[in-house]
Amino acid sequence: MGTALHFRPWRLRLPRTFVAPPALRALAPRLARLRRHAGFLALTAALATAAFLSGPWFTDRPTRTAAGATAAVIDGDSLRAGHLDVRLIGIDAPDLRQACRDGDGRAWPCGRAAREELRALAARGDIACAAHGYDRYSRTLAVCSAGDIADLGEAMVRAGYAVDASGFTSRYAAAEAQARAQRRGIWRGPFEHPQDWRTGNKRRESVGWSGR
Repeated sequence: MGTALHFRPWRLRLPRTFVAPPALRALAPRLARLRRHAGFLALTAALATAAFLSGPWFTDRPTRTAAGATAAVIDGDSLRAGHLDVRLIGIDAPDLRQACRDGDGRAWPCGRAAREELRALAARGDIACAAHGYDRYSRTLAVCSAGDIADLGEAMVRAGYAVDASGFTSRYAAAEAQARAQRRGIWRGPFEHPQDWRTGNKRRESVGWSGR
C-alpha cells in the first residue's frame, strides 16, 4: 500500500484581536488569490513527482514477464519472446548494416556478428524477460535470461558484441571493461559507437548519400 500524501495550502493567521489597517484590508483579495495559487502549484508539483517516482523508468522491479518462450532474434540487442517485442535494456549493439575494423584495419560485419552472438546465447534455453517500461518504438525494455544465462544483455556486453548503454546506473560497466581489456568482439579494433553510427547514417541517407 502506498502512503497517501496530504497537502495543506499555507495560510496567513493573525491574532483574533488584530484589526487590519485599510491598506492591508485592500490587499486581502490578492493574498487570497496568492494562497490558492500556491496551494495549486504545490499539489501539481507533488503529483508530478509522484508520477515520476512511480514510472517504469524509476523501478528495478519487473512489471511483466514472458517465460518459456522461444526467442526470434531481430538484431544484437532486440528479440521477439512470445508475444513481446523486446529491446534488451542497458545495452547497444551495432546496427545490422554496420561494419567494424579488426586489429589489422580490415572491415568485418560486426552488426550481423552481434545478431549471431545473441542467437547463440538465446538458444541456451527458455527465455524469461522482466519488463521495465517501453522505448519510443513501443518495444518492451527488459532484462532477459536464457537457460543458464541470467542476463542476455550482460552476456552480450561481456562477449564484446554490445556496449554499456545503461546511463547513470552503469549496469554493465564492468562487463564492458573486461571485453575491452581482452579485445573481444568489436573491441578487437576501432569501431564507431552504434548510436553515433545510426545518427550519421540517417544524416547521410537524408541527403541521398549512397555510401559508395
